[in-house]
Amino acid sequence: MKKLSRRSILLATFSTLTGTPGATQDLSTKPIRLVSGFPPGGGVDAVARIVAQGLSQQLSQPVIIDIRPGAGGAIALAELQKATPDGYTFGYGNVGQLAILEHISKQQKVDVFKSIVGVGYVAHAPMALFVPASLGVNSLVDYLNLLKNNPDKFSYGSGGNGQIGHLAFEMLKSKTNVKIQHIPYKGLGPALTDLIAGRLVGVMDVLGAGMPHVKSGRLQVLALAVSERVSDFSNIPTFKELGVADYVVSGWQGMVAPVNTPSLLLQRMNQALSQVLSTKDIQERLIALGYYPQIMTSTQFSQFMQNESARWGALCRELKIEVE
Repeated sequence: MKKLSRRSILLATFSTLTGTPGATQDLSTKPIRLVSGFPPGGGVDAVARIVAQGLSQQLSQPVIIDIRPGAGGAIALAELQKATPDGYTFGYGNVGQLAILEHISKQQKVDVFKSIVGVGYVAHAPMALFVPASLGVNSLVDYLNLLKNNPDKFSYGSGGNGQIGHLAFEMLKSKTNVKIQHIPYKGLGPALTDLIAGRLVGVMDVLGAGMPHVKSGRLQVLALAVSERVSDFSNIPTFKELGVADYVVSGWQGMVAPVNTPSLLLQRMNQALSQVLSTKDIQERLIALGYYPQIMTSTQFSQFMQNESARWGALCRELKIEVE
């Protein structure tokens, strides 16, 4: 009797799980689709591309990003919901899409945990308040006084309704009693463009997103929404230091899969993702963008998403936040 190789066993198991007769031929050649709800130019897309490249190398299999922007990530989630759970389609998202959207969407109802299951945590990033250098403020106190003295005269931007930058700024408004209008964009890139041009006076987003523009002198960063200073950016004060208590917000990203994806396929992708995040080159590239990688199992990440959903859902109800 011919002894089966480890690869043959894996391919046969994959074929059985997916019910796809050609799976044994296609496993290492058929592209894997990574559905993302965010356009190029923002932090989600930048990190997703690094992860996809790493996964392609780990799996010896093409991993292609399929961008489906709009509706705060709901369009991408709908695409995952209708996808066949065969291990060839996965999703890539962030806290806004995976833990906030379902609590605030009025038009496109999303039941996240009936649509997806966690594959693995990827990375988190400290949130920072960016303002245009042309605004002429030198501190958080100056900035908040400007807003208080000009209620609803100015606007802030976010990467979309329900994104973490939106909720973080609304939380800041609540804690500091300032009034400022919200303008949602289809991704952070266009919001940063208008911020640099002075059409907006603020964006709350992950630290790495705006730092290149801070270094170029076009933006300022006033404070970080972390419990203590970040060693790589020790010159930037925290909101807590500057008098805004209990204001800690982290932007995180992760991989998900259509619900009912077989556990063996989730485990396979989770192991590949863990190998990617353990690679020194990948870690350095993520940290350069302001993201700090962290490894979780599929089960741990699914539970983490549910905990985050409960946390942000409570805040949305408290602040009565809903979006069209």
